[in-house]
Amino acid sequence: MLRWVNSERSRHALGWEATIPWYERTLAACHPANREDCQTRLDLARRHQGMTLFDWVIDIILSHGPGGTESEDQVHLELC
Repeated sequence: MLRWVNSERSRHALGWEATIPWYERTLAACHPANREDCQTRLDLARRHQGMTLFDWVIDIILSHGPGGTESEDQVHLELC
């Protein structure tokens, strides 16, 4: 069991205000083959659409739990 205490604080800290600059930095440094995809994701983030950094972390954790691609790890997430 993974208990994420103060997850709402983390959701805010890893929200759009953190996601947009992350994409901007990523776009500046990414391989040319990835620029179009990164630009699309940045454009979405600027409209507060798509996944935030918080959403990605949650997705990664959930992939290690029931129904996930790494479900044998048996991680159960509880947001508190």
